[in-house]
Amino acid sequence: MQKTMSAELKRISKDKIRFEITRDNYEAFCNAVGLYKKEFLESLKRSETDHKAGRITKRKTLQEIIRKA
Repeated sequence: MQKTMSAELKRISKDKIRFEITRDNYEAFCNAVGLYKKEFLESLKRSETDHKAGRITKRKTLQEIIRKA
């Protein structure tokens, strides 16, 4: 069963939005966006291994990553 979360959105500027949730909703938020999924956690481990080995690529925007995928 999904839990309904409430969040407050604040527009900082025309390019930025701040998203605020309560501590009580934090775990539900992480679950909703997939931060507890096995695949995501494995990709973090691979990323950390690559970073320690010096295999990094500097990116300026998230769009660069999306285009490569």
